[in-house]
Amino acid sequence: MEFAYAVAEGKKFENVPVQLRGDPAKPGPVVPRRFLTVLGGAQLPPAAQTSGRRELADWITDPKNPLTARVMVNRIWLHHFGKGIVPTPNDFGKQGKAPTHPELLDFLASEFRDSGWSMKAMHRLIMLSHTYQTSSSMSEEALAKDANNELLSAFSRRRMDAEAIRDTLLALGQNLEPAVGGPHPFPDQTEWKFTQHNPFKAVYETQKRSVYLMTQRIQRHPYLAIFDGADPAASTPMRLTSTTPIQALYLLNEQFVHKQADLFARSVIRQCGDEAARVNRAFELAFARPADATELAEGQKFVSKVRQKLVAEGVAEKQANVEAMGSFARVLFRLNEFVYID
Repeated sequence: MEFAYAVAEGKKFENVPVQLRGDPAKPGPVVPRRFLTVLGGAQLPPAAQTSGRRELADWITDPKNPLTARVMVNRIWLHHFGKGIVPTPNDFGKQGKAPTHPELLDFLASEFRDSGWSMKAMHRLIMLSHTYQTSSSMSEEALAKDANNELLSAFSRRRMDAEAIRDTLLALGQNLEPAVGGPHPFPDQTEWKFTQHNPFKAVYETQKRSVYLMTQRIQRHPYLAIFDGADPAASTPMRLTSTTPIQALYLLNEQFVHKQADLFARSVIRQCGDEAARVNRAFELAFARPADATELAEGQKFVSKVRQKLVAEGVAEKQANVEAMGSFARVLFRLNEFVYID
């Protein structure tokens, strides 16, 4: 039998008293269900025999509500540019920072509402804009007037998030499963013996997109933790980007990376007959550009040296070809160009 956990309306709805000093044994005056006073304090209709969740949802998406559309488009903008139009995406109040481009924020919010709250349409609008397609190279004039790129003189260089890096590795290894997620292999409910001192902790390997990685609230997924994945126990409106030795070591030594590099190497060898073509194809797949003359020469030199060493150690030539190209693939995976978006 399959189970799904969800919130459902109860059978009984009633107003509750204030708990004096937070003590449930000391009830204070009863407070009717309504919206927060600071947000208008609207009352529920007298005939409402519900918890108020539906009314809350209607209020949030009311066209007259100035915040909802602006907060959402700011999050979408942040996803594409690494920084929101409002730099504090969780705080649109007095303690937050003012928008750098208020007219742009208003325009995007209007477009979002007019499109029927379509996030796909908003992604398309932003990604087809001149601003999104601008080069990441800044002119001397732009550097002088907008050194921090507050005015979006150029596209801000940024690192891919943890999920995108993992999905890219799987895609290059040609074993990314595009199907939707499905159940994780949780133990049968009758076997659960989890307690405060024996909490549920598990990592389920999968070749599906990283959005389907199972994550517990009490700990981050070990891979996501390396590349600054979101803290599952806290609100994370904007991820920090760190640069640590562990990240470099992961891309060089982790078994998962070795497997993808090996599969990538086999694919490149199948596609190309000679070494120069293989090196160039590896650059095209990893960086979406051909190798320049220096890279092509150095790449061929690297692969040839590794292959000769492996053959000298007794590795069959066919396998040595795969391992040498796989070693070269891991070098490409380790370069900044692989994980940073220009």
